[in-house]
Amino acid sequence: MLTDIRVLAVELLRAFKHIYRYRELEQITGLPAPALWRYINHRIMPSEERARELIEKLVREPIIEDIIKKRALYVKWHNIRLVNLNQIVYDVSLLKIFSYIAYQKFMKYNINAVMTVEIDGIPVGVSIADILDSKLVVARRRPDIGIKYYYQTQFFVTDPPGVVNLYVPKMSLSPSDRVLLVDDVIISGKTLLALNNIVQQAGATTVGVFAMAAIGEDGIKELKKEVTDNVFVVKVFPKE
Repeated sequence: MLTDIRVLAVELLRAFKHIYRYRELEQITGLPAPALWRYINHRIMPSEERARELIEKLVREPIIEDIIKKRALYVKWHNIRLVNLNQIVYDVSLLKIFSYIAYQKFMKYNINAVMTVEIDGIPVGVSIADILDSKLVVARRRPDIGIKYYYQTQFFVTDPPGVVNLYVPKMSLSPSDRVLLVDDVIISGKTLLALNNIVQQAGATTVGVFAMAAIGEDGIKELKKEVTDNVFVVKVFPKE
């Protein structure tokens, strides 16, 4: 787990530099471009006080909203509202920013396992597991070759109608694990509910849920009711 706030501030600045020009970073942070350049290029390190100020300014809600607005595609398909986060999920610099938000929200819960589902959940899961210094547990739709023992669960989807099976090797989870469930987008919440079912089978504990986006509040409410009150979503898009 990251402990040096100065290193974290510099890493965030370097991530933001991939999105914003120095002129824009000056407006966001209130610091002159030469000072920002020295931090970003590792010429000097900010003090702890300056590092905390930088982080606070960089992850303000309007700034994160701006990033999502620029990179997320919010579309209607077959009368269903969808959010495409591929421009965030597969951008390493942006993932650093969102993983820090998860770190900020959940670092006090002694999480030692981050659990997600293939495919789009994996990049954000990897990034969050790294910053929390936790193991990554990935639920797959098919068993891996050579592994005999699994936790298994399934859930029903409507578009197209069908049953989704999820498998997690039993060696991946233990009763002592404190698990953060992670996904890119929450719609109905069924995927994360299924992951929680596997956590329960293992005798482990779900201590939180993190998602970059949600469509409407229904899935969030279901997760708070059935899993944990500790659900954090960066951006909630309207359902209609």
